[in-house]
Amino acid sequence: MRKIILTKLFVLICCSMIAQDIDSKPEVTIVSLLNEMGDKDELAKLPQYAYKTLQASSYSRKSVSENKEGWFDNADASQFIREEVNEGRKEYVLMDVEGPGAIVRFWSTWHAQKFSMGTLRIYFDNASSPQIEGRIDEIISSNKYVGTSLSHKVASFQENGGWFEGHNLYFPLPYAKHCKVTYEKADESVDDVLYYQINYRRYAPEVSVETYQKGDWETGRFQESISAASKKLVQHNLTINNGKKNFLNGVVKAGGSVSIQLNGNKVVRKITVKINAAHMEQALRSTVIAMEFDGEKTVWVPIGDFFGTGYKLSPHRTWMSELNKDGEMGLNFPMPFQNLAKITIHNFGKQEVELENVEIIHTPWEWDSRSLYFHANWRNYPNISTSEKKDINYIEIKGKGKYVGDALVLFNNSYEWWGEGDEKIYVDGETFPSHFGTGTEDYYGYAWCSVVDFEDPFIAQPIGDGNRSPGLTVNSRWRSLDAIPFDKSLKFDMEIWHWAATEMDYAATTYWYGTKDSEAAFREAVKSVQLPLKFSDRFEAEGFDIQQINGGEVITQAFLSYDWSARNHLLWKNIKKNDSLTLTFYSEKERKGKLTMVFTNAPDYVVVDVSLNGKVIFKDLDLFAEKVSLQEYLSENEVILKGENSLVLKVKGGGRKGVKVDKLGFDFLKVD
Repeated sequence: MRKIILTKLFVLICCSMIAQDIDSKPEVTIVSLLNEMGDKDELAKLPQYAYKTLQASSYSRKSVSENKEGWFDNADASQFIREEVNEGRKEYVLMDVEGPGAIVRFWSTWHAQKFSMGTLRIYFDNASSPQIEGRIDEIISSNKYVGTSLSHKVASFQENGGWFEGHNLYFPLPYAKHCKVTYEKADESVDDVLYYQINYRRYAPEVSVETYQKGDWETGRFQESISAASKKLVQHNLTINNGKKNFLNGVVKAGGSVSIQLNGNKVVRKITVKINAAHMEQALRSTVIAMEFDGEKTVWVPIGDFFGTGYKLSPHRTWMSELNKDGEMGLNFPMPFQNLAKITIHNFGKQEVELENVEIIHTPWEWDSRSLYFHANWRNYPNISTSEKKDINYIEIKGKGKYVGDALVLFNNSYEWWGEGDEKIYVDGETFPSHFGTGTEDYYGYAWCSVVDFEDPFIAQPIGDGNRSPGLTVNSRWRSLDAIPFDKSLKFDMEIWHWAATEMDYAATTYWYGTKDSEAAFREAVKSVQLPLKFSDRFEAEGFDIQQINGGEVITQAFLSYDWSARNHLLWKNIKKNDSLTLTFYSEKERKGKLTMVFTNAPDYVVVDVSLNGKVIFKDLDLFAEKVSLQEYLSENEVILKGENSLVLKVKGGGRKGVKVDKLGFDFLKVD
């Protein structure tokens, strides 16, 4: 009997020890964060473990209050918390915060042509030596251990001989007690410039977090989780398995609407829309998608803005949005509801719009206390004056929820950069924003007003025509681990900080989740979607799409000392005889007249044939000049541009004694 009692006691003790061991395991780890990153359903729920999302950045320290001078100051580089000496080296402190927490996004850029890469160090839990140490680019954007989905540079272009780009790291770096990030210049004698934004979570004190350990990247212990997360981030466009589909098709007359309803405890997993209209651009703006979930109106956004393409169809793919070459647009946010969902397409334009395909994919959803409703709101600022710097509001929300992304669509009327403005995000009644940025393009993951289009899981610039010249620009940012929870309110302001005193059109779509009582301060804007759209009269070559390249390499190049339109031109380099380049560009209306093309001329530039839409326009065009200069070339006959247009450049040669001829520079074209 005693033996049996002792045996039972031993079993109870072992079970208790096992239970204690299970309870002592950290709640937040690199693996759990990577799993959360790729789980879209977590976006539609309140956080499992309470946290606040905050930001450390190099914003101007002169910005102390919106009522005081310096609020719009632009000195937002190399603004560090302090300097300190560690083991004889000078380190500049970017971030110094208490835990438990996790870095969830790290963006930075620098004057790449002026200095060698400095050293980034990250110290966790008050350690005297860093757990992460290395060249800044090799940690943030060229991190071979975490892969390109979680570590990349974007919008690369060459200006004044150096490369400029935005650098992004999304690999989560958790810590239990404390985190300090420092930077050491490669050369203290060089006045290098560092811009940075570090988004991080601060968990509630009771949350247990496992700290990143030195060598975690190198050992490969997280490779399986990294691969799984990366796969989810790039396979966003695959059909939802086991999802049921509902369709909405037909013609929506001017002023008309069509709707579809879904019943039951479900989640809309994906919405796909393809439309046709005589004037597609205006249809993308004047056709509106609206949604109601369980009787609450939560979505009202123009179709093009909703899918992150604005009023020009520009194919791209991200984690949340996609647009294929056939013009089919998709959005992948989960949209759960308990009883009833209603999706409506409104046509507020003056033309008929054909719904070639509207597809709603849905699956069952178990609604619980963490579930939230999906919202998307649109706010438009047409003809906004840039003569004075100002904060404009993206969204203001009252209630409880999570902020998960936004898309910006604008038309710039100037040849100057429009996006020096910083984001300012206030959470739960803050008097000073917990997110104070360093520039609009930095917020969207790129840098230096780049006109280069890009797409990555969390950020995209499908259209950058308006960054340095009159034209359209579209930027988007989707949040996962850097989503911003709020308990009472959220206010998102963005500075309008333009280098020119002009007017511009500026429209932001915001995506968020909330409880049934949460609401935005504004919703519908029928008159705004009916306004006529704006377009540029010239087509910048660096904004053309490359369809085919046979030989050489194409880059966007800028030199401030040259008079290129928008400060850039398309440079095709390392080319030889018979190499060819096929470019496409889109004209929203019919243009008929003489074609003017502006090329760069230089001693090492080639002779080329130029064909437009299958017809030779210029034959044996010699781009040689003794010095670098710009030259206009006028076609003999009239041409017609409409819709998609194809331009083919074929190298004929151009050898000159003692000079290697291997380049072509193309600035812009127009039809008058």
